Amino acid sequence: MNCLLCGSEKTTIVDTKIRNVKTDSIKVYICKKCGVHFLNPRLTEEELEEYYNGEYRKEYTEKEYYSREKLEEFFKKSLPEATVRINRVKQYINKEDEILEIGCSSGYFLYDIRNKVKTVYGTEWDENNLRYCKELGINVAKNPPDFHKKFDKIFLFHVLEHIKNPISFMKSLKEQMKDDNSMIFIEVPNNQDILLNEYDIPEFKSFYYQSAHLWYFNTTSLSYVLNEAGYEFEIHNIQRYDISNHLYWLKHRNPGGQEYFNEIFNDELKKSYVDNLINTNRNDTLFAIAYKNK
Repeated sequence: MNCLLCGSEKTTIVDTKIRNVKTDSIKVYICKKCGVHFLNPRLTEEELEEYYNGEYRKEYTEKEYYSREKLEEFFKKSLPEATVRINRVKQYINKEDEILEIGCSSGYFLYDIRNKVKTVYGTEWDENNLRYCKELGINVAKNPPDFHKKFDKIFLFHVLEHIKNPISFMKSLKEQMKDDNSMIFIEVPNNQDILLNEYDIPEFKSFYYQSAHLWYFNTTSLSYVLNEAGYEFEIHNIQRYDISNHLYWLKHRNPGGQEYFNEIFNDELKKSYVDNLINTNRNDTLFAIAYKNK
């Protein structure tokens, strides 16, 4: 099996289950050249669009997710994450920016950042979330070209791993960028996550690999995508989950441990743990900033 990203013949299969896939019809492959992990086979573009318009949320959330009450609950619970993301990018944005978020879900990031920029736009394939965004007063459509305009800043938070052809997709986004000063911000999981590798927890692997994520990048493979798409870029290591989450996985073999052991660990220890993960590239997330002017 050749790598679906770089074409290398040096690939191996990961011995693991895939979340929400009951058979072994889909395999996880690792490319030893570019470092990407990928699923094969995968859905067609049409099947993916249909999948994300309803089935995706049904697999990953409770049945009542699409009730107005549950959508609002999810929106409110997500606002702290929006604040974290805004703090990460605030040095790059200004009041005159017209921004686009691709895959904006219920619109929590756009809603939170709207007063810091000129205008906000979002794309979303899930029709229920799309309607909810409209209720919030957010300009929303299915795909970026639907707006017939260009943007100063474009955001993709845990979206690129869902895209079937990430290089072609990133090339196409250049058409949505206003000028050479425009920027794209990309957040994706890092397949060098210590839970996946050194801690090597089988239950985490079967949770981590999921049918909705076609790709699992590291710094090398994400760099390959951005180079092939023609961007200047920088990639930063960030850590979303704390030491409590990791110990919870080690002890209970399932998620849900964020801040669980806060009474035991002080802020200095928690920060030191995160800093060490980041400095040794064992962190859970990559954050890229891409510039049009290559």
